[in-house]
Amino acid sequence: MNARKSIALAAATLALGAGLAATAPSAQAAQSAVPVRAQGWHLLFSDTHTPAFGWRTKDFVPDVNNLGVNFGCYGEDGQRIAADIVRTSDGNVMASSPHHYCQGGHQWEVDAGNVRAGTSYYVHLYQTGLHKHSMYVRAYDYH
Repeated sequence: MNARKSIALAAATLALGAGLAATAPSAQAAQSAVPVRAQGWHLLFSDTHTPAFGWRTKDFVPDVNNLGVNFGCYGEDGQRIAADIVRTSDGNVMASSPHHYCQGGHQWEVDAGNVRAGTSYYVHLYQTGLHKHSMYVRAYDYH
């Protein structure tokens, strides 16, 4: 009788193991699925530059057609800053901001809803006035 119980137990274990092996790929697929990004603004690029009158950032590539840029400069002596979002391939300016006062790093914004996902862009920051100030930029895309 022990032999029969052992054979039955082995057969049940084998069947259970085969059932788990059949479901394992779907469990692995669920674990490897790419999580969906939450809706909102997602940081693409961020950098700062030492005091200068102008700065061209490195290229970055949004993965959607909606791009926003926050920028600013430090100092409070009348210096003004503006930003252009530029398509790298042909130098076409996609969006421009008006000139804003530096105001100790206050953040300004320019948005471009006419960009193309997968296309390379950069931001050109430029200051007007007598003094050079450090500046920063952050580029976001909206999902």
